[in-house]
Amino acid sequence: MIYPLINVFKSSLYKINTLSQESIFIKFDNFIKLFDDPIFWRALFNTSIYTIAIIIFLNIISIIFAIIIDRGKIKGNYFLRVMFFIPVILPSILIGATFKRIFAPYGALNMILTEIGLPFLKHNWLGIPILAFIAIVITTIWQSAGWNMVIYFARLREIPGELYEAAVIDGASEWGIIKSIKIPLLKGAIAILVVINIIGGFKVFDLVYIMTSGGPAHKTEVLTSYLYYQAFDFYKYGYASSVAVIMLLIMLFFSWLRIRGTLKS
Repeated sequence: MIYPLINVFKSSLYKINTLSQESIFIKFDNFIKLFDDPIFWRALFNTSIYTIAIIIFLNIISIIFAIIIDRGKIKGNYFLRVMFFIPVILPSILIGATFKRIFAPYGALNMILTEIGLPFLKHNWLGIPILAFIAIVITTIWQSAGWNMVIYFARLREIPGELYEAAVIDGASEWGIIKSIKIPLLKGAIAILVVINIIGGFKVFDLVYIMTSGGPAHKTEVLTSYLYYQAFDFYKYGYASSVAVIMLLIMLFFSWLRIRGTLKS
């Protein structure tokens, strides 16, 4: 683990010629060029918005699912747990390719809208920047909600039954139990999953690359796709390494915040 980290820091300080395998030490010129590149800032902005979106919607949906299956009053409870978790184990490439076809101009979504009498809602979902971005977020939530749900469900199962019994005796409603017992006791799990989701958000690549390739016009470009194109399309390995260093520092910062919070608590 240590060698690649050291190597990427070292590479970020060089201009690397991949044909002659020569490296020229240019100090921090790659970073200066990076911060002057509007596409980099667009990629950073998109990555940040994407991460915020999945943190909010992914966790809300996961908590709702976890509470539903935790009640144990629904027939097919075990089946629901399996169904919610299945997308997590599917390859991201498969999911990205499937949802790309769903959101295609002649894809499943537009066909359904036509069949139910709403043809005016048809769009080129992946050709309009804001809709393409939303499509990627929806796909991510569909894929990842099951993982967060399992963590929340496991935490809910650890809550002593006596707390529920005491709440019922005190006249608490179902919503009162959720608001006063379940949600407060999920705070620790939420804090951990938020950090995991932040790291996952900044590492997103597969879905973006397959569904939009960062387009249209870089409107769905994220840091990982920007890094990929710089390294493997333009062969700017030193410059791409500087992007990787920035990503690493961002993820280390949020990890440090979480570790610091854990030590304080």
